[in-house]
Amino acid sequence: MQPRINVALKAARSAAEYIIHSQEKLLFDKEQGQTAEQIYQTVCSGAERSIVYHLEKAYPADTITTRLQGTVQNGSEGEWIVDAIQGQHLFSRGLTGNVITMSYLVAGKVEHALVLNPHTKDEFYASKGRGAYLNNSRIRSTNARSLENVTVAAQFPATDRLSPYLAGQFAVLTDIAEKGARAVMQDSPALMLANVAAGRLDAAWGIKLQEWEIQAPLFIAKEAGCLFAGFDGSPSLEKGDVLCASPRLFKVLLPTLKKHLG
Repeated sequence: MQPRINVALKAARSAAEYIIHSQEKLLFDKEQGQTAEQIYQTVCSGAERSIVYHLEKAYPADTITTRLQGTVQNGSEGEWIVDAIQGQHLFSRGLTGNVITMSYLVAGKVEHALVLNPHTKDEFYASKGRGAYLNNSRIRSTNARSLENVTVAAQFPATDRLSPYLAGQFAVLTDIAEKGARAVMQDSPALMLANVAAGRLDAAWGIKLQEWEIQAPLFIAKEAGCLFAGFDGSPSLEKGDVLCASPRLFKVLLPTLKKHLG
């Protein structure tokens, strides 16, 4: 295991303990009149500080950027990108499904990545050219070739930003269901993409995602042998639309997504 992955795991585990402890107080905080957004901001900021503490101590020459606080340390070497709680809605409801993501970039390219689920203790990680791992075991994408009996994941487009894609999403789900596929809905893009890397899911797609949401899990998926692209087949993900799947299934699913969501 690479040294930076070891440090990232130590930092993320510390933040995970803080998140679990804080989530147990959610009901009390709500009773005191705090909104879900206020609780999220407070807990996420605390988790970020826990991660930053470990990174600053180990790598004072690295830049560290977090989702809420922005750049908290400027350095001359690589850059850490930290998202302490991805899956805000489920977290705010006291449910599992939120994850911690961390990426380490050199010259703008990801070299190491981590996705950690505080509730299940699942730790997905990868280093460039060294494969992808889940809890110290090597992982690979599935060898699914058709939609029959596969399990895929997507987000339910219930937000204002995604509501224009509701009809298209239903059309995709109808098409793949008729071919024998099953679909699950997940709130965290990173978690569903990491599960594709681990072979727990055969494919996943997301609509209008932010770079920080997919940077770490797509790197892990690539090291696990997955293919990913925009709905038009382009390797550019600037639009935020992405399909990630095992190589053979990728070619089967892409035309359907391009037809209904492209």
